[in-house]
Amino acid sequence: MLRLLLVFSVVLLCGSIGAFFLFVPPLVIAVALVAAVALLLTGYALLYCFGAPPERKH
Repeated sequence: MLRLLLVFSVVLLCGSIGAFFLFVPPLVIAVALVAAVALLLTGYALLYCFGAPPERKH
């Protein structure tokens, strides 16, 4: 019984991941991740340029 429940849960998980990628292409996810990293790096660069390095203690 437990094995049947685990198989059903895995099938549901795989199906939901597949349905997600049907509606949201992986390229959009990759672009969003790259944009987030670019924004973080830009923020750190601006902090450093304005004389407030992020690792500085108060």
